[in-house]
Amino acid sequence: WVAKGRRFVVTVGDKAMDFDPSFFAYFITRLPNPSFSPELQAKTTVVDFTVTQRGLEEQLLGKVIGKEQRALEDQLSLVLQEVNANTKALLALDASLLERLTSNTGNLLDDEDL
Repeated sequence: WVAKGRRFVVTVGDKAMDFDPSFFAYFITRLPNPSFSPELQAKTTVVDFTVTQRGLEEQLLGKVIGKEQRALEDQLSLVLQEVNANTKALLALDASLLERLTSNTGNLLDDEDL
């Protein structure tokens, strides 16, 4: 389609026709590997419904990876919980150390607990 002023025009055959951007056209072919121009491929989505052994293998692999990633996601959430707990413990220890350092009187090297 081509914009001409406020109108969109598409050439069908040898005629220029008005075009609405919300219009969808579906083309079906029985060709195993249809060839389209780069301009047409940039403006369309090609869906290949051909069922092959390789295509089925890729679909199955996608499902398996989806399952595996869920397990990895669960593992990641557990690791993140541990990291958060360790970060809170580290902050608490840091606050305790700072409190003990500020409340200490005398020589720091003499305080064995510190």
